[in-house]
Amino acid sequence: MKKLVITIIFQMLLGIICTPALAETITGEITRIYPTRDTINFRLKSDLCVTGSQYYYFKMNETDNVGMYAAKNWYAMLLASAMASKPVSVRVGACPQDGNVEVTYIYQDY
Repeated sequence: MKKLVITIIFQMLLGIICTPALAETITGEITRIYPTRDTINFRLKSDLCVTGSQYYYFKMNETDNVGMYAAKNWYAMLLASAMASKPVSVRVGACPQDGNVEVTYIYQDY
């Protein structure tokens, strides 16, 4: 029993530690911003992660203050980057085979 508990705890810790390493970061200029009700969808130029009719997206209706402010800041960053033709970097869990992919976070280097 003790060995089983130790094994489960080890697997949980390994999953937590390895998760960021599995994430993808994609950088590029904005080609399209497509807001819908509570979601901001967007695409990047020369992107190999999101292809065809797929989009990156994030929700604007986060219930906590941190999520709400992050979404507003990301949207402002996307608009400013698009106007200035400057690249942004998008962090996602993994590139999808089909469907849209939710953004973990967005940042911009100057």
